[in-house]
Amino acid sequence: MIKDKPNKFIKWIATEIAEGWVLRHFASVKFIGELTVKQDRSCLMLMNHYSFNDGAILHRLCRKILKKQLKAMVIESQLKAFPSLKYLGCFSVSKNSRTMIESLNYASELLQDPTVMLGIYPQGGLYSMHLNKMHFVRGLDYIFKRSDTTPYQVFFGVTLLDYLESFKPVARVYLTEYQGARQADLMEEAYNQFYTACKQQQQRLFNPPERVIDINL
Repeated sequence: MIKDKPNKFIKWIATEIAEGWVLRHFASVKFIGELTVKQDRSCLMLMNHYSFNDGAILHRLCRKILKKQLKAMVIESQLKAFPSLKYLGCFSVSKNSRTMIESLNYASELLQDPTVMLGIYPQGGLYSMHLNKMHFVRGLDYIFKRSDTTPYQVFFGVTLLDYLESFKPVARVYLTEYQGARQADLMEEAYNQFYTACKQQQQRLFNPPERVIDINL
C-alpha cells in the first residue's frame, strides 16, 4: 500500500495551477444538487470514474462544495503512474492482494476524522459514462463494518459530459446525499437509481421530444 503524504506546497500548486490546467479542457464544470454538509462529520463521496481528469473535478468538489480535506482511494497502478497524487491525499489499493485489507482499514480510519472527505470510485477502475448501470467492486462492505459506529455522511456524484452549444464539453456533476443503510448492495441499487435519473436529466437538456428519452434505462 502506498500511503498519502500531504504536502502543503504541492497542495498549493494543485489548487492554484494544476486544477485549472486540467479543467481548461472543459467549457465549464457545473455542480448540480444541493448538499447539506455537516462539518462535525466526515463524508464518503462515491463517483463514477470515466477519465483521469475526473480527479481534478473531485478536487474542486472537495475544495469548493464540501470544504473538507481531500483523501482518495486510487488503484495502485494508477498511483504509481502519477506518484505526485500521494502528496494531495491519495492512497493506493491493490485488488486481489494481501495489502488490500490494509488499504480498507486505512480508509475506515480516515472516516473518523470529521475534516476528511474520502473519495472512492466504487467501480474500481475506468469505465465509460455511457454505461446504463454501474457496478460496485467488493471492499465497501468491509469499510462499512469497520466504521459502523462512526458518524459520517455518504454522497453520490455522477459526472456526465456534453458539448451541445460549446466547442468544449460541459461537465455536469450531479450530487445527492444517500441516507439509506450502509450496505454495499443496497447502496449500489440506490446509486444506479440516481445514475439513471441523472442520465435522463442530461438527455432532457435543450428540451428534445419526450419520446426520445431513455425512460427504460
